[in-house]
Amino acid sequence: MSWSSPWEEKGRTLRKWINRHHEPGCPYPISTFTVTYKPQPRDYSVTHEAGWLDPTWDNSIYPVDLADDLNHIQIENRRGPPVGWEGRTGQGVVFLDWVRRSRRSAAPHILEFTKAAYEMDFPLETLRYIFVTDISETGTVQCIRDELYKSERLQYPNNDVDIWTVGREYDTLLGTKIGKTIAVFVLCAWGQGRKRITKIITFHDGKHLQRLNMRFDIEDVLR
Repeated sequence: MSWSSPWEEKGRTLRKWINRHHEPGCPYPISTFTVTYKPQPRDYSVTHEAGWLDPTWDNSIYPVDLADDLNHIQIENRRGPPVGWEGRTGQGVVFLDWVRRSRRSAAPHILEFTKAAYEMDFPLETLRYIFVTDISETGTVQCIRDELYKSERLQYPNNDVDIWTVGREYDTLLGTKIGKTIAVFVLCAWGQGRKRITKIITFHDGKHLQRLNMRFDIEDVLR
């Protein structure tokens, strides 16, 4: 990859904040936000029921050691500008399937809902994979399709599972809006220098490969 982009610069900064305990300038404190479904919270409506796993995903997408039994969770605020989170959780994995948050809202950030949803059923330390499904965020799609894939001479969309480890392409993905959301999740969940995103996977599914998805793999920071 011979080009440099604002996405790459943003991603590099986020990566340094994540990996280095003493890297200065990180503005993201650890989140203490929690929510439950029994009892129902005052400010949010929470649905918690049996979830599902896409039967077309093979082990290159969904690791074989992860459980197939998932929880389907929806969280919506009861008052104020609309805020909503919908996803699935299982031991070691969380899916962000749909989110919305009005710019006028003073509610916690979407990444805090992600943390709270996982912690309804599992200890945070067990989380190893985060999927973001059916991505339509314009900037992220544009970056992957028009910058990253073109630079790497990859067809968009394609049938492959494309794996990006630490490097310029990785930083570029981390600097997109979706990448930043997961990077900030790591910082707000564990703080600096605790966990790292070891690789990012991009892949398409659907009848006409119309759905873009990303997977973020999380491990301890090596000391």
